[in-house]
Amino acid sequence: MYYSICGLSVTATLPLPGGWQVPAMAEPDVRISVGTVPDDPGVPDYIGSTWRLVGRRFYLEMPGLVRLMADDGREIVAQPLGKATEADIAPFILSTGIAAILHQRRLLALHAATVAWQGRAIALCGPTGAGKSTLAAALCRAGAGFVGDDIAAIRTDTADGTPMVWPDGRQHRLWADAIDHLTLAEQQGPPIRSHMHKFHVAPSSPADRVRDGLPLAAVILLRMRDTTAPPGPPGIERLALVDAAPLLRGEIYRPSLARRMGHDPLLFIQIASLLDRVPVFRLERTRGLEHLDAGAALVLDAMTGAG
Repeated sequence: MYYSICGLSVTATLPLPGGWQVPAMAEPDVRISVGTVPDDPGVPDYIGSTWRLVGRRFYLEMPGLVRLMADDGREIVAQPLGKATEADIAPFILSTGIAAILHQRRLLALHAATVAWQGRAIALCGPTGAGKSTLAAALCRAGAGFVGDDIAAIRTDTADGTPMVWPDGRQHRLWADAIDHLTLAEQQGPPIRSHMHKFHVAPSSPADRVRDGLPLAAVILLRMRDTTAPPGPPGIERLALVDAAPLLRGEIYRPSLARRMGHDPLLFIQIASLLDRVPVFRLERTRGLEHLDAGAALVLDAMTGAG
Protein backbone atom coordinates (compact mmCIF):
# COMPACT_ATOMS: atom_id res chain seq x y z
CA MET A 1 0.00 0.00 0.00
CA TYR A 2 1.23 3.48 -0.89
CA TYR A 3 0.45 6.71 0.92
CA SER A 4 1.31 10.40 0.88
CA ILE A 5 2.19 11.62 4.38
CA CYS A 6 3.54 15.11 5.16
CA GLY A 7 4.77 15.55 1.61
CA LEU A 8 6.64 12.23 1.67
CA SER A 9 5.84 9.19 -0.46
CA VAL A 10 5.38 6.16 1.80
CA THR A 11 4.98 2.43 1.26
CA ALA A 12 3.54 0.35 4.11
CA THR A 13 2.97 -3.36 4.64
CA LEU A 14 0.02 -2.66 6.97
CA PRO A 15 -3.07 -0.48 6.53
CA LEU A 16 -2.74 3.06 7.89
CA PRO A 17 -6.30 4.00 8.95
CA GLY A 18 -7.45 7.29 7.48
CA GLY A 19 -4.38 7.50 5.25
CA TRP A 20 -4.49 9.05 1.80
CA GLN A 21 -3.61 6.21 -0.60
CA VAL A 22 -1.78 7.01 -3.82
CA PRO A 23 -0.66 4.98 -6.87
CA ALA A 24 2.37 2.74 -6.57
CA MET A 25 5.76 4.41 -6.90
CA ALA A 26 9.17 3.12 -7.90
CA GLU A 27 11.20 4.50 -5.00
CA PRO A 28 9.27 5.85 -1.97
CA ASP A 29 10.81 8.28 0.49
CA VAL A 30 9.86 6.15 3.51
CA ARG A 31 9.22 2.43 4.01
CA ILE A 32 7.01 1.20 6.86
CA SER A 33 6.84 -2.46 7.79
CA VAL A 34 5.77 -4.80 10.58
CA GLY A 35 8.61 -6.95 11.88
CA THR A 36 11.00 -7.68 14.70
CA VAL A 37 12.87 -4.67 16.05
CA PRO A 38 16.24 -6.03 17.17
CA ASP A 39 18.25 -4.78 20.11
CA ASP A 40 20.69 -2.10 18.94
CA PRO A 41 24.34 -2.79 19.86
CA GLY A 42 25.22 0.90 19.65
CA VAL A 43 25.72 3.10 22.70
CA PRO A 44 22.60 5.27 23.20
CA ASP A 45 23.04 9.02 22.83
CA TYR A 46 19.93 9.52 24.96
CA ILE A 47 17.69 7.27 27.05
CA GLY A 48 14.20 8.41 28.07
CA SER A 49 11.35 6.67 29.85
CA THR A 50 9.90 5.08 26.69
CA TRP A 51 12.37 5.98 23.94
CA ARG A 52 16.06 6.24 23.14
CA LEU A 53 18.36 7.55 20.41
CA VAL A 54 21.28 5.67 18.90
CA GLY A 55 22.93 7.80 16.24
CA ARG A 56 20.40 8.30 13.43
CA ARG A 57 18.04 5.66 14.85
CA PHE A 58 15.08 6.30 17.15
CA TYR A 59 13.52 3.57 19.31
CA LEU A 60 10.15 3.64 21.08
CA GLU A 61 8.79 0.95 23.37
CA MET A 62 5.30 0.97 24.86
CA PRO A 63 5.05 -2.16 27.06
CA GLY A 64 2.34 -4.53 25.89
CA LEU A 65 1.67 -2.48 22.76
CA VAL A 66 4.52 -1.75 20.39
CA ARG A 67 8.26 -1.60 19.84
CA LEU A 68 9.19 0.80 17.03
CA MET A 69 12.32 1.95 15.21
CA ALA A 70 12.65 4.97 12.91
CA ASP A 71 15.91 4.94 10.99
CA ASP A 72 17.61 7.87 9.24
CA GLY A 73 14.41 9.51 7.98
CA ARG A 74 13.76 6.60 5.63
CA GLU A 75 12.39 3.56 7.44
CA ILE A 76 9.97 2.62 10.23
CA VAL A 77 9.76 -0.91 11.60
CA ALA A 78 7.00 -1.62 14.14
CA GLN A 79 6.62 -4.77 16.23
CA PRO A 80 3.32 -5.51 18.01
CA LEU A 81 3.76 -6.65 21.61
CA GLY A 82 1.49 -8.90 23.64
CA LYS A 83 -1.99 -9.08 22.14
CA ALA A 84 -1.63 -5.84 20.15
CA THR A 85 -2.83 -5.91 16.56
CA GLU A 86 -1.71 -3.95 13.50
CA ALA A 87 -4.67 -1.63 14.10
CA ASP A 88 -3.38 -1.00 17.64
CA ILE A 89 0.12 -0.04 16.52
CA ALA A 90 -0.85 2.11 13.53
CA PRO A 91 -1.52 5.24 15.69
CA PHE A 92 2.02 5.05 17.08
CA ILE A 93 3.44 4.80 13.56
CA LEU A 94 1.43 7.79 12.36
CA SER A 95 2.28 9.96 15.36
CA THR A 96 5.63 9.38 17.07
CA GLY A 97 7.05 7.31 14.22
CA ILE A 98 6.32 9.93 11.56
CA ALA A 99 7.48 12.69 13.95
CA ALA A 100 10.85 10.94 14.29
CA ILE A 101 11.13 10.67 10.50
CA LEU A 102 10.35 14.38 10.05
CA HIS A 103 12.87 15.45 12.71
CA GLN A 104 15.51 13.16 11.21
CA ARG A 105 14.88 14.92 7.90
CA ARG A 106 15.17 18.31 9.66
CA LEU A 107 11.66 19.43 8.68
CA LEU A 108 9.56 21.85 10.72
CA ALA A 109 6.65 19.87 12.20
CA LEU A 110 3.94 21.62 14.21
CA HIS A 111 1.32 19.93 16.37
CA ALA A 112 -1.58 21.23 14.32
CA ALA A 113 -4.73 20.42 12.42
CA THR A 114 -4.76 22.19 9.06
CA VAL A 115 -7.47 23.43 6.70
CA ALA A 116 -7.43 25.24 3.37
CA TRP A 117 -9.16 28.56 2.78
CA GLN A 118 -9.07 30.42 -0.53
CA GLY A 119 -6.06 28.46 -1.74
CA ARG A 120 -3.96 28.87 1.42
CA ALA A 121 -3.51 26.83 4.58
CA ILE A 122 -4.46 27.66 8.17
CA ALA A 123 -2.63 25.72 10.90
CA LEU A 124 -4.56 25.26 14.15
CA CYS A 125 -2.03 24.61 16.91
CA GLY A 126 -2.57 23.62 20.50
CA PRO A 127 -1.93 20.95 23.12
CA THR A 128 -3.78 17.65 23.18
CA GLY A 129 -7.40 18.31 24.10
CA ALA A 130 -7.42 21.93 22.91
CA GLY A 131 -9.96 21.12 20.18
CA LYS A 132 -7.80 21.35 17.05
CA SER A 133 -9.54 18.54 15.21
CA THR A 134 -13.01 19.70 16.21
CA LEU A 135 -12.37 23.28 15.09
CA ALA A 136 -10.90 22.01 11.81
CA ALA A 137 -14.07 19.99 11.19
CA ALA A 138 -16.23 23.04 11.99
CA LEU A 139 -14.19 25.10 9.51
CA CYS A 140 -14.68 22.42 6.87
CA ARG A 141 -18.42 22.58 7.49
CA ALA A 142 -18.14 26.34 6.92
CA GLY A 143 -16.55 25.79 3.50
CA ALA A 144 -12.84 25.16 4.17
CA GLY A 145 -10.96 22.23 2.64
CA PHE A 146 -9.40 19.55 4.82
CA VAL A 147 -5.59 19.31 4.84
CA GLY A 148 -4.49 17.39 7.94
CA ASP A 149 -5.49 16.42 11.46
CA ASP A 150 -2.40 16.24 13.66
CA ILE A 151 0.93 17.19 12.08
CA ALA A 152 1.62 20.24 9.93
CA ALA A 153 4.86 19.55 8.06
CA ILE A 154 6.17 22.90 6.86
CA ARG A 155 8.96 23.67 4.42
CA THR A 156 10.52 27.13 4.68
CA ASP A 157 13.28 26.53 2.12
CA THR A 158 11.13 27.29 -0.94
CA ALA A 159 12.54 29.31 -3.83
CA ASP A 160 10.67 32.50 -2.87
CA GLY A 161 10.71 31.89 0.90
CA THR A 162 6.98 31.13 1.17
CA PRO A 163 6.32 28.57 3.96
CA MET A 164 4.47 25.59 2.50
CA VAL A 165 2.44 23.11 4.54
CA TRP A 166 1.79 19.52 3.48
CA PRO A 167 -1.15 17.20 4.32
CA ASP A 168 -0.38 14.65 7.04
CA GLY A 169 -2.33 11.94 5.26
CA ARG A 170 -4.99 11.55 7.93
CA GLN A 171 -8.73 12.00 8.24
CA HIS A 172 -10.50 13.97 10.95
CA ARG A 173 -10.21 12.30 14.37
CA LEU A 174 -13.19 13.29 16.47
CA TRP A 175 -14.84 12.37 19.75
CA ALA A 176 -18.37 11.01 19.61
CA ASP A 177 -19.97 14.21 20.97
CA ALA A 178 -18.25 16.32 18.30
CA ILE A 179 -19.43 13.92 15.58
CA ASP A 180 -22.99 14.31 16.83
CA HIS A 181 -22.71 18.09 17.11
CA LEU A 182 -21.33 18.42 13.58
CA THR A 183 -23.75 15.82 12.15
CA LEU A 184 -20.92 13.72 10.72
CA ALA A 185 -22.25 10.27 11.68
CA GLU A 186 -22.42 9.18 8.02
CA GLN A 187 -18.69 9.83 7.63
CA GLN A 188 -17.71 8.08 10.90
CA GLY A 189 -15.18 5.28 10.55
CA PRO A 190 -13.48 2.93 13.03
CA PRO A 191 -12.21 4.07 16.45
CA ILE A 192 -8.67 5.41 16.74
CA ARG A 193 -8.02 2.61 19.21
CA SER A 194 -10.33 -0.19 20.24
CA HIS A 195 -11.09 1.21 23.71
CA MET A 196 -11.59 4.86 22.68
CA HIS A 197 -14.73 6.80 21.75
CA LYS A 198 -12.68 8.82 19.29
CA PHE A 199 -13.09 7.94 15.64
CA HIS A 200 -11.68 8.43 12.17
CA VAL A 201 -14.09 10.66 10.25
CA ALA A 202 -13.85 11.17 6.51
CA PRO A 203 -14.13 14.71 5.11
CA SER A 204 -17.64 15.48 3.92
CA SER A 205 -16.51 15.24 0.30
CA PRO A 206 -13.31 13.60 -1.02
CA ALA A 207 -12.96 16.61 -3.31
CA ASP A 208 -12.57 18.80 -0.22
CA ARG A 209 -9.43 16.92 0.83
CA VAL A 210 -6.27 18.76 -0.18
CA ARG A 211 -3.53 16.51 -1.55
CA ASP A 212 -0.69 18.93 -2.36
CA GLY A 213 1.33 21.53 -0.50
CA LEU A 214 -0.24 24.92 0.14
CA PRO A 215 1.24 28.29 1.16
CA LEU A 216 0.68 28.87 4.86
CA ALA A 217 -1.61 31.84 5.46
CA ALA A 218 -1.74 31.91 9.27
CA VAL A 219 -1.14 30.01 12.48
CA ILE A 220 -3.91 29.96 15.09
CA LEU A 221 -2.84 29.10 18.65
CA LEU A 222 -5.77 27.53 20.53
CA ARG A 223 -5.90 28.28 24.24
CA MET A 224 -8.49 27.21 26.77
CA ARG A 225 -9.68 29.81 29.24
CA ASP A 226 -9.26 29.14 32.93
CA THR A 227 -11.87 26.71 34.21
CA THR A 228 -13.01 29.35 36.70
CA ALA A 229 -13.90 31.76 33.88
CA PRO A 230 -17.62 31.95 33.05
CA PRO A 231 -18.69 30.36 29.74
CA GLY A 232 -18.76 32.79 26.88
CA PRO A 233 -17.95 33.36 23.23
CA PRO A 234 -14.35 32.97 22.03
CA GLY A 235 -11.99 35.83 21.33
CA ILE A 236 -9.11 36.20 18.90
CA GLU A 237 -6.09 38.51 18.75
CA ARG A 238 -3.09 38.86 16.48
CA LEU A 239 0.17 38.39 18.36
CA ALA A 240 3.23 40.57 18.12
CA LEU A 241 6.33 38.86 16.76
CA VAL A 242 8.10 38.95 20.14
CA ASP A 243 5.15 37.09 21.72
CA ALA A 244 4.52 34.69 18.85
CA ALA A 245 8.07 33.33 18.53
CA PRO A 246 8.36 31.52 21.91
CA LEU A 247 4.75 30.34 21.75
CA LEU A 248 5.25 28.85 18.30
CA ARG A 249 8.40 27.09 19.51
CA GLY A 250 6.19 25.36 22.07
CA GLU A 251 3.98 23.97 19.29
CA ILE A 252 6.67 21.74 17.78
CA TYR A 253 5.45 18.16 17.41
CA ARG A 254 7.24 15.96 19.94
CA PRO A 255 9.51 18.86 21.05
CA SER A 256 11.73 16.82 23.37
CA LEU A 257 12.52 14.47 20.50
CA ALA A 258 13.48 17.37 18.24
CA ARG A 259 15.68 18.83 20.97
CA ARG A 260 17.50 15.56 21.69
CA MET A 261 18.11 15.08 17.98
CA GLY A 262 19.95 18.40 17.87
CA HIS A 263 17.27 20.07 15.75
CA ASP A 264 16.95 23.20 17.91
CA PRO A 265 19.35 25.57 16.04
CA LEU A 266 17.68 24.88 12.70
CA LEU A 267 14.21 25.11 14.26
CA PHE A 268 15.06 28.63 15.42
CA ILE A 269 15.88 29.60 11.83
CA GLN A 270 12.81 27.85 10.41
CA ILE A 271 10.45 29.54 12.89
CA ALA A 272 12.03 32.94 12.24
CA SER A 273 11.58 32.40 8.50
CA LEU A 274 7.94 31.40 9.03
CA LEU A 275 7.16 34.41 11.23
CA ASP A 276 8.68 36.73 8.63
CA ARG A 277 5.85 35.75 6.27
CA VAL A 278 2.97 34.38 8.37
CA PRO A 279 0.80 36.07 11.05
CA VAL A 280 0.06 34.27 14.31
CA PHE A 281 -3.23 34.62 16.18
CA ARG A 282 -4.35 33.41 19.60
CA LEU A 283 -7.90 32.06 19.84
CA GLU A 284 -9.16 31.79 23.42
CA ARG A 285 -12.22 29.68 24.11
CA THR A 286 -14.00 27.84 26.88
CA ARG A 287 -14.43 24.08 26.81
CA GLY A 288 -17.47 22.61 25.14
CA LEU A 289 -19.11 22.82 21.75
CA GLU A 290 -21.58 25.65 22.37
CA HIS A 291 -19.44 28.35 20.74
CA LEU A 292 -17.66 26.15 18.18
CA ASP A 293 -19.17 27.84 15.12
CA ALA A 294 -18.39 31.28 16.56
CA GLY A 295 -14.74 30.26 16.89
CA ALA A 296 -14.67 29.08 13.27
CA ALA A 297 -16.19 32.40 12.15
CA LEU A 298 -13.52 34.34 14.06
CA VAL A 299 -10.77 32.36 12.33
CA LEU A 300 -12.19 33.08 8.87
CA ASP A 301 -12.69 36.76 9.73
CA ALA A 302 -9.05 36.92 10.83
CA MET A 303 -8.00 35.46 7.47
CA THR A 304 -9.89 38.24 5.70
CA GLY A 305 -8.12 40.83 7.84
CA ALA A 306 -4.73 39.19 7.32
CA GLY A 307 -5.32 39.50 3.60
